[in-house]
Amino acid sequence: MGANIVQRTTTGAVTTADVYLRAVILTPGSDAATVVVRAGGASGTTILTLSATSSTAGSSVPSGDLGGVFCKGGIHLTFTGTSPAASVVFQ
Repeated sequence: MGANIVQRTTTGAVTTADVYLRAVILTPGSDAATVVVRAGGASGTTILTLSATSSTAGSSVPSGDLGGVFCKGGIHLTFTGTSPAASVVFQ
């Protein structure tokens, strides 16, 4: 099975299926941004938190290769900041 790549700009589920998280890339908007990645929904287990300071606004911050973290119940993103985006790679 090949990798899936999904881009989100709002808080919510990327997928509700059991998947393996490979990588996340956060792109801040006009100010500092944060994305919290959880397995199992909005109140699930925090897998990763990425932050980009205002000095990096407009620049992407990659998680690096996560090696396939198992996310039972899917992947959920929670954003802070103005107009951030995250690209999520999962399988």
